[in-house]
Amino acid sequence: MSEEVSKKQKLSPELLLNNFSPKNSISKLSRSKITTSNLSDAMRHVTGENGTLTGVKPVKDNIKVIGRATTVKTMADDWGTVIKGIYSAQPGDVLVISCDNDDPAVWGEMASGTAQKHGIIGTVIYGSARDITGIRELDYPVFSRDIIPNAGDAKAEGEINVPIKCGNTVVNPGDLIMGDDCGVVAVPSHILDEVIEEAFNIIKGEDEIVRKIACGSSFLDILAIK
Repeated sequence: MSEEVSKKQKLSPELLLNNFSPKNSISKLSRSKITTSNLSDAMRHVTGENGTLTGVKPVKDNIKVIGRATTVKTMADDWGTVIKGIYSAQPGDVLVISCDNDDPAVWGEMASGTAQKHGIIGTVIYGSARDITGIRELDYPVFSRDIIPNAGDAKAEGEINVPIKCGNTVVNPGDLIMGDDCGVVAVPSHILDEVIEEAFNIIKGEDEIVRKIACGSSFLDILAIK
């Protein structure tokens, strides 16, 4: 291969798009051992904010989800809007729902089955879920603030793909969402590459600390704690 052809390949728009596309960043994150804890630390280093959706936890152990947010803003007594959200999302998206409170539940087994069939890879609810046994049997990733049995009505009066507030964290459509056993973290799309790079730096630093401790160093000394 000539040097000229090699340079053209290196600078081709297709190659640049592949190297710097959001899908490539998400794929890189998915293949790594980065956790929500690492990602939250990276967010804090980069922005001063931790990106955590406070109080949101998985309804089943050992699940992990990484994808782009389709957002839903609704009242807790209006589960119809979340059904609209399912059909507004693209395969591979994570549905992120913000409710005004945790009672009643806006998500359950039938919504999970529908979302799963539509290709959505998980649902995050700043509010409540129900039908947890059925959701676990589906093996569909759901994260919520609470679990309660009662639901509201299919009013469909909320909004789809608008900025939503989940505690102190604002989630915009297209933001990265990562959930695991520790909870859920959102990363704004415009700083995704920077935050992921910092998360990898954190992993390297932690690995070095573990190595030093294994070799007999004191954790206090490593951290320079007096």
